[in-house]
Amino acid sequence: MTNPLKIKAFRQTLLMGFVALYIFGCTAQNSRVNPEQVIAKVNSRTLTLKDFSNRLGRRLKDLDSLSAKSSENLSFIKEEIIKNFITRSLVLDYAESKGLSVSNQELDVETARLRAAYPDDVTFRRTLAEENISFSEWQEQLRARLVEKKVFELISEKIKPPSIEELRLYYQQNLDSFKTKERVYLRQIVVEEQGKADHLKNELKKQSLETLAKKYSIAPEGKAGGLVGWISKGEVDFFDPVFSYKLGTPGPIFKSPFGFHIVQIERKSAPSTLALEEVRARIERTLRAQKEQALYTEWLDAQLRSSRVWRDYNLINSVRVDTK
Repeated sequence: MTNPLKIKAFRQTLLMGFVALYIFGCTAQNSRVNPEQVIAKVNSRTLTLKDFSNRLGRRLKDLDSLSAKSSENLSFIKEEIIKNFITRSLVLDYAESKGLSVSNQELDVETARLRAAYPDDVTFRRTLAEENISFSEWQEQLRARLVEKKVFELISEKIKPPSIEELRLYYQQNLDSFKTKERVYLRQIVVEEQGKADHLKNELKKQSLETLAKKYSIAPEGKAGGLVGWISKGEVDFFDPVFSYKLGTPGPIFKSPFGFHIVQIERKSAPSTLALEEVRARIERTLRAQKEQALYTEWLDAQLRSSRVWRDYNLINSVRVDTK
């Protein structure tokens, strides 16, 4: 088990989270490690040993001790941190060259939007504390993400909408993904006891399932008259038997982990292949995403070729993890 006092001490220097990070072989024996030592550099932007260790600690803190100490996991995460630093640096340099920036007002609006996802400010601040990140550092990271978004939007302006030929080609090459299974459109009543289900089944002779579902169903869709909507065969295992039910007639009561079900099928749809026009919007989104990724990769390669990128492999490799 990790010694919390030990971790607390390291948090004040190079370390954070539930693991301790040690530096081996990067300095003379017994000499003091400089946390401001540069571990990677892109043009004029630098990543210090302190920042690298903090980011590594955040990534490792949710892993168990064996996973955190795994050389394979550690190498992968280290490389990912360095790549992210390089990419963000290239993006920020490009943004500066194009005069792209994020105003304080834009930052405040996005900050308010994200904080609204938390029940209160105390919970938000506690989350930051658990991640060992200050509010100002969190905001700077947010500002960088907003800048990245603007850069991506600027790069993507060059992309033209896919032509009808491209749409047709993608449709034909991916026809299987546009095939639908047999579907049923259903309503249901779910109750906790078999006796109550039997009683309501009899009541269906006098009242509609929609009316009874609103009054008695414990399922979330009860308020909507028990309307579940379209269910594909194989999508929910305990619904598969209802595919044999007659239209408009409640089938046999059955039990699931959620209770006792009374199900009525209102519509059926046989297996089919969706037409191109039915999936056109989906294909357009997919093709645009592919073009955006290809263009971004091309742009990133160009930025790398025109930038000065350096990393201290010996220092990166010298960072080790101790979870004792």
